[in-house]
Amino acid sequence: MSFKSVFYILPFFPMVTRGILYFKFQKLMKDVLTNEELDKESHRTYIMTLAGFSFSGLLAMVILDAALRQDFRFSIYYLFMSFIGYVFALNLQSYKAKRWQDQLAIASMDMASLCLILSILSILMTKNFSPAFACTMSIMAISIWLIDHSFRFRIDFKYLQEKGK
Repeated sequence: MSFKSVFYILPFFPMVTRGILYFKFQKLMKDVLTNEELDKESHRTYIMTLAGFSFSGLLAMVILDAALRQDFRFSIYYLFMSFIGYVFALNLQSYKAKRWQDQLAIASMDMASLCLILSILSILMTKNFSPAFACTMSIMAISIWLIDHSFRFRIDFKYLQEKGK
C-alpha cells in the first residue's frame, strides 16, 4: 500500500468507529427506534444543506481542475465522497426504522462531514500555501472534527450501554 492510498481510505474512519458500536451492541441494533430517536425531518434538513455544499464544491472543483489544469484529484475525490455520503444518509432517513440503520446513517453523515474538511485540506496542501500554514490549519480542522466525533461516539456508547442494562 502506497502512502497516497492512505488518503483514499481516510473517509472510512467513521464507518469503522460506528461499526465498533454495531458489534459491541448487536442485540440493541435490532431495536425499533422511537419517534424522538427517528427525528427524520431535522436530519433531512441538515443533510440537504450540507449535500448542497458538497455538490456545489464538487462541480466547482471539476470545472476549476479542467480550466487551470491543476491536480485537484484528492479534493474532487473527497467532495464526491461527501456528496455520496450525504445522499446515502438522506435515503436512509426515508426508511430507517431500526437502530442499525440510524447508526449507518450517522456513519455516512460523519464520513461526509470528514470529507468536506479533507477536501479543503487537500487544497491547502498544494504549492500555493506555505507548509506551516497548511499544517496548522490541517491540525486545527482534523482536531475539531475528531473531538466532535469522539464526543458523539462516547455519548452513543454510554446511551447504548445504559439501554442494554
